[in-house]
Amino acid sequence: MQPLPNLECPVCGGPNKCAAAASGSFATPCWCTEIAVRPELLARLPQDERKRSCLCRKCLAGASMATRPAT
Repeated sequence: MQPLPNLECPVCGGPNKCAAAASGSFATPCWCTEIAVRPELLARLPQDERKRSCLCRKCLAGASMATRPAT
């Protein structure tokens, strides 16, 4: 499975700074591979994005539970 090439956090819409998403490979070292995602955050993602989309540090740390801004 490959990461989605999305450089935005799917929860808040901010930059996720994910090296794996930028390269298209989970073999690329990234801070995101060492962080456990809380189940309530995973539940906010569509099923096909789980384990393929990277969240930002703020959302992973629980500092932001905001939803993506409306466009």
